[in-house]
Amino acid sequence: MEKKSKYPKVLVAAAWGMVAAIIVTVLIVADSLLIPLVLAALIWYLINTVDHIISTIKVRDYQLPRWLRLILILLGFAVALNFVAEIFTTSVSRIVRIAPMYQENLEKIMHDLPFGIELEDLPIVTRLTTELDIGTFMQRVASEFAGIMGNVGLIIIYMIFLFLEQKYFGNKINMAAGHSDRKEWFENLILQIDRDIKRYVGVKTLVSCVTALGSWIVMKAVGLELAEFWAFLIFVFNYIPNVGSIAATTLPALLALLQFDVYGPFFIILFGIGAMQFTIGNLIEPALMGKSLNVSPLVIIFSLVFWGAIWGLVGMFLSVPITVIIMIILYNFEQTRWIARLLSRDGKIKGRV
Repeated sequence: MEKKSKYPKVLVAAAWGMVAAIIVTVLIVADSLLIPLVLAALIWYLINTVDHIISTIKVRDYQLPRWLRLILILLGFAVALNFVAEIFTTSVSRIVRIAPMYQENLEKIMHDLPFGIELEDLPIVTRLTTELDIGTFMQRVASEFAGIMGNVGLIIIYMIFLFLEQKYFGNKINMAAGHSDRKEWFENLILQIDRDIKRYVGVKTLVSCVTALGSWIVMKAVGLELAEFWAFLIFVFNYIPNVGSIAATTLPALLALLQFDVYGPFFIILFGIGAMQFTIGNLIEPALMGKSLNVSPLVIIFSLVFWGAIWGLVGMFLSVPITVIIMIILYNFEQTRWIARLLSRDGKIKGRV
């Protein structure tokens, strides 16, 4: 016989609504503290994932000690961060300087379209060409990136505490589970969630690196300006399924259209990067991930809008990874598995997320 709740459904719904409102308010008010924390947690997860992969490598039964592995990984991250910061600073200042030329080329392209097409007579196109300021957009991107770099110290502090607390996580889980019959089930569940999230973060980072490298080769071969900068953006965009791959393909292609006087480089970049995105996103990534995440495109759009409204451009880049991690956690609990199915594309999730 089903046990009835002693609280009216309206009261329960109102309570959950208040909890949701409080959470959203905290996310908005404490964004300066929470964004570095989320970034630190993602980096911490990535470092642990890389450490796990390196730990499986043995030479004649010799394995690098964990402290040495972590030092090497952290040094690698520091070098990569310095490299990205240098590229980003140089590229944005360069784009802001040449933005007027890009703007002029955009208006010229609209005027000289082939086959007698005259899009400039359309009000929406006229408004787009007059209001689309490439320099202002890139300055906003630079401002967001500078905000992240300004929080590097706070991110490092969060990461230090995460690594210090990491060795106590197992004991805390045992204490939280108590001595009940479900202790083993609870421990296995936590370990499974941990493995699933690490698999997602690790595989997504790996395929993003491969996609960015391949795209850089294509853009460099064509002669696109600031190919390193666009490769970095492709790496970031690749964390956003569907929408990210479209942006990562069209943005460099459109910039090639603004840079060159011919259409050849535009089509080379469009089809070259597009074919790479299709191959990696539809063949290689699902094979490495073990299964498709199957996230609904509507959920992706809603997530982009929600996190973008709360945390700005940084929230948009973090939106889908956060949503996927929440989806993984929800699916691993029987009581909330139905929510994970609602977040999926077709409601069918084969095996675990």
